[in-house]
Order: sequence, then structure tokens, then C-alpha cells
Amino acid sequence: MEGEEKKNHFRAPVADTYRRKTPFSQLLDHMAKVRECIDILGEGLIKYYQGDYQNFSKLSKKISEIEHEADLIKSNLRNHLPSSLFMPVDKGKFMWAIREQDAILDHADNLVHMLNMRRTKIPEKLQPLFISHSKKVMKTVGAMEKAVENIKDLVETSFVKREREQTKEFIYQVHELEYQADKKKYDMTKGIYELEKDLTPMDVYHLLKIADWVDDIADHAENVADWLRAMIAK
Repeated sequence: MEGEEKKNHFRAPVADTYRRKTPFSQLLDHMAKVRECIDILGEGLIKYYQGDYQNFSKLSKKISEIEHEADLIKSNLRNHLPSSLFMPVDKGKFMWAIREQDAILDHADNLVHMLNMRRTKIPEKLQPLFISHSKKVMKTVGAMEKAVENIKDLVETSFVKREREQTKEFIYQVHELEYQADKKKYDMTKGIYELEKDLTPMDVYHLLKIADWVDDIADHAENVADWLRAMIAK
């Protein structure tokens, strides 16, 4: 009996903690991990683009740890989503939204591992574009975070007009910033091809890959914003 009590005492404390929270609270817990990851990634990318690879391996490891912690939150939410719980959106769409948030973390994790495996020098001429693009993408995620964090107020106030309008403004910012990031990516791609003769084929491929994967982060942030817009429209 004593052994059984000890066994229960040490069983899945993290899961038990999240199980007591509402789905929207866990969504915000997951978003906190996205924010932690993006803050680290944003600073790390700027240093990487400038040729400063010191501590990048540590950064890569830290982002992997954050991504794993977020996966635990997502898995617990999926496994313990009450069937009788009233929600302002379809539960399937709710889980789709958290998967889109999770995709931001997945892309960040894959990106830093790729950068760490092959440290391709960013041509000096392109560094300002790469840095500007990165900042736009991080701002896109930041605007998405504000919109997601507004969910609690939306739900608690039964979607009153003031809270709806505030969320709409955040959503508009996400779309505008994502559009600006896309324009920067176009300029980056154009710049890479203009320097193609001075680069190895693998460098060209790798630079294009960096532009794609960083930009994908903004795309997933926009997908979360679209989910919020659909929820408000109901």
C-alpha cells in the first residue's frame, strides 16, 4: 500500500497540473512557449545573419527544449479535452489552431537545426534584407500573440463589441505584417539570384531555404489569426 501511495505521488505532476486548467488557459500556456521560443529565435537569427555563430548550438538546444515542453501541453490538452465542454468554436477547429501555433515551434526547431548543421555565410549585401525580414516575421508572431491573449477577455465578456473590435485590430496587424514579410522575402529571393554567380549551388539552395522557413513562421501565425477571425464572426 505504501509503495502504491509513493507511485501515485510521483505520477505525471505536469500533466495533472494542466488537466485542471480550461482549454483556453492551456492555449495561452502553449502561446507562452511560442513567445519564449520566438524571443530567443529573433535575437539568434540576427547574430547568425551577421556571422556570429557563438553559442548558436546552445540556442538550438534551448529551442528544442521549449518545443518539447509545448508538445506536452498540446498532448495533454488533446487527451483531456472534455466532450461536454461548451466552447465558442468547434473543438476540431480549436485543435487545428493549437496545431498551427505548434507549427511555429516546429519550424523554429527545424530551422535552427538546419542552420547549426551548415553555417552558411549570408552575403554582406543581403544581410540587411535578411535581418529586416526576420524582424517582420517576429512582429507578425507578436501581433498574433496579442490576438490570442485577448481570447480570455472575449470569452469572459461573451464577445462584447469593444473586445471584438480590439481583437479585429490585432488580426489586421497580423495580416499586414505577414504581407510586409512576404514582400521582404521576395526581395531576398531576388537578391539571392542576383548573386548566384558568386555563390555555390549549395549556398544558393541554403539561402533560399532559410528565407522559406523563416517566412513560413509568419504564415502559420496568419493561420491562427484567421481562426480567431472565424471565431469572432460566429
